[in-house]
Amino acid sequence: MNLTPSLAIVLLSSALVCAAGDKTCPAPSAANDSKFHPGQVWQYKTRPGEEKSFVTILKIESLPKGTVVHVRVDHVRLKNCSGGAELDTIEHMPFSRDAIERSVTKLLKEESRIPDFQAGYDDWRKACGGFYTISIAEAVKVDEITFNQNLGCEAP
Repeated sequence: MNLTPSLAIVLLSSALVCAAGDKTCPAPSAANDSKFHPGQVWQYKTRPGEEKSFVTILKIESLPKGTVVHVRVDHVRLKNCSGGAELDTIEHMPFSRDAIERSVTKLLKEESRIPDFQAGYDDWRKACGGFYTISIAEAVKVDEITFNQNLGCEAP
């Protein structure tokens, strides 16, 4: 199951470094990186039970607080406390370049089709574009907690 744009924006509200201290959001600019580029598929240090999970690099941008690497995360297991379907894809997650560097373990594909992420990206921009500085696995855990809190369940 994929995250809906409205759920994605709620999930992005936790564990993010704010890229703007006021209501004026700085516009990101396209950035190039010597190691990462859109279309790459990487293995990363996953949570237990998600060893087949991987990230696809969607976009790389620069903000005043640093380089942002936008990724899609596939084959995760966001448990649903209400008994409904588990989420297995997070369509858009913004990370600091350093967080990506600390998380990835192996390049699986140099080039792949970039999945549509515009709705999640637009929500991210409307929220003033923060980014995770924690590992991908830690951010997936935060998303799982936030997802379940939004379903009315208490945090573990």
